[in-house]
Amino acid sequence: MNAAARDPDSELQRPDLHAVILEERTRMARDIHDTLAQGFIGVIVQLEAMAAAISCREPKKVHACLQRAADLARRSLNEARRSVHALRPEALERANFWEALKGIIKNTAAATPIRTKSKLRGELPQLPLDWQEDLMRIGQEALTNTLKYAHADTFETQLVYHVNKLRLEFQDDGDGFDIKDQHDGFGLAGMRERVQRMGGELTITSSRGRGTKITVILPINGQCTNDTERENGAEA
Repeated sequence: MNAAARDPDSELQRPDLHAVILEERTRMARDIHDTLAQGFIGVIVQLEAMAAAISCREPKKVHACLQRAADLARRSLNEARRSVHALRPEALERANFWEALKGIIKNTAAATPIRTKSKLRGELPQLPLDWQEDLMRIGQEALTNTLKYAHADTFETQLVYHVNKLRLEFQDDGDGFDIKDQHDGFGLAGMRERVQRMGGELTITSSRGRGTKITVILPINGQCTNDTERENGAEA
């Protein structure tokens, strides 16, 4: 008697097992991108800033950039290890979500030409832990894309809470791009996946020469108001 005959439910169980394996592989791929890939970008940015400081003979800035690059590398490696074990990001264990997000953005953009700004409007509600991680990773990805492609002067983060709705915005004043020509790599796909998992909406608005704005809207009490500006190719 073969195994299938001994266990008539085995054929039914296999698709479920396949789905679980696929889901875990997707999580691992997303988390590796959100830790190692973004971490490498941060290290590269600091090394480029260090090279500029060397050419300008600024030893203190060289040392600061080197220290930040080393810290980013260690932190990214640690986060990758934590992702393997499905643990909460270390930054969220040391501070609340908003402070953790601001800290990561500030540290990653340090010594670059980009000025970072942040604004909190309303009282930050208590968010589920998985939401906090998802929103923080979305912010990291938004900044990483700005550093890689935008040639921006400023990167602004705004978090607004009003009447059961949370709105998180990331905006730069860089090159922008044509939405119709958008290439949806793993980073943007990961953003959409995270927002979908939270039951919210993700909107990206951009146009050439006018920067890019990423907006996340989440329902806090199970209701999401669809008021995101959707005029593609226009800044809000």
